[in-house]
Amino acid sequence: MANIFNPEEILRIAITVETNGKALYGTLEANAREEKIKETWRYLKEQEGVHQKIFQEMLDKGGDFIVAEFNPGEYDAYMRAIASEYVFTQNMVSKKVKEGFVSDMEAVDFGIYVEKESILTYSALRAYILPVKQAVIDKVIDEERKHLVDLTNIKRSLQKKDNDGY
Repeated sequence: MANIFNPEEILRIAITVETNGKALYGTLEANAREEKIKETWRYLKEQEGVHQKIFQEMLDKGGDFIVAEFNPGEYDAYMRAIASEYVFTQNMVSKKVKEGFVSDMEAVDFGIYVEKESILTYSALRAYILPVKQAVIDKVIDEERKHLVDLTNIKRSLQKKDNDGY
């Protein structure tokens, strides 16, 4: 875990998060029971691919994006917490892709959890990005927030159906 605080390693984490998210949303799309939910998973899967490319470009052009100097110890505790949660979340994603979900509601709840973790991870990554390039990561964070809103709206819709007796 010592290298986890290296900015390039953080970008590799972001790429892995998006790769796993793409696999998760692809599985959810294939198994969704309702067309509207299936479309949402398809859209999220595509967005994960876009984000994956953005982070890969940032990694490839590291000197153009990454702050080389960072105060040692200043961010370590926070990044350690983020990294720990990241590993836990990615293990859960892999497990859930294999096991599947018993309902659309369970899948949506898990999607909400994953999106929140992505927002936290990318917000932490932002501190390593040069200020003039932070708009790139800000755009990804904003998109993840929109995904969170979309999933929350689907959850409300599913809850309404359950309450209406469907």
